[in-house]
Amino acid sequence: MPMQSTLQIYKALLPDTVYAEILKRNSQVILHEPLMGIEMTRQGVWLLILGLLFGSNPVSADDSWHFRLSPYVWFAGFKGDVGTIPPLPMAPVDISASDAIEDTEASFMILLDARKQRHGVFADLLYSDVQSDEELVPQPIGLKMKSTSKTSIFTLAYQYELYGRDQTVVDLFAGARYWDIDSELRFKGGLGILAGRKITNDESWFDPVVGLKGRAPIGNSQFYVAGGAAIGGFGVGSDNFYEINANVGYQWNRTRLPDVRR
Repeated sequence: MPMQSTLQIYKALLPDTVYAEILKRNSQVILHEPLMGIEMTRQGVWLLILGLLFGSNPVSADDSWHFRLSPYVWFAGFKGDVGTIPPLPMAPVDISASDAIEDTEASFMILLDARKQRHGVFADLLYSDVQSDEELVPQPIGLKMKSTSKTSIFTLAYQYELYGRDQTVVDLFAGARYWDIDSELRFKGGLGILAGRKITNDESWFDPVVGLKGRAPIGNSQFYVAGGAAIGGFGVGSDNFYEINANVGYQWNRTRLPDVRR
């Protein structure tokens, strides 16, 4: 069979990256027509087998590390009851997401993603300082409370790429999450034991965490959507927790991650 016809068969059966490799090495892939059938060199046979096995997605030989650094903004509300002084009742705290924007004194969020082919690690750091003022008892008693909540959350996890094509990536991850929540209540006005009191509480713990996360570009622009879901705790630090998140981002650097696919 002529070389040109054989290359057309390769092109029809193999993904572009493997076909390009054959063209690159065509001086080494010797094809000829014996008495019965087509005979190929050993290298040509293996290239064909690999192409058929992994033909659904391109395979990259990129063996270097690739990094992504992503600062982000997270607005979250807080609603619940905070313990005061036993046997006094709990003090209600209600901070909506819109209030959190006004009440945030300081915040810092950053995500570092490092991967080598299908394997990688990521680290996620979140710090926020949120304050709010609540009127617990109206005038004439006029008991008010100022709450301050400083939260630090650090996640470190191993990630494995389940799917990846054209910069759309879905990862499975497992790791640990560290929590540190420092709360302070200051009471103003009022009467009795709470008048002028300050109550502080500092809690920290570790939790295991597992989940899925993904990222996909929006058309040909530098905007992208990302999101994920995770569960953790399992009685190790906290009883349990779950999270679901979705966000929109902008990629300042057009550098592509390696297209390592199966």
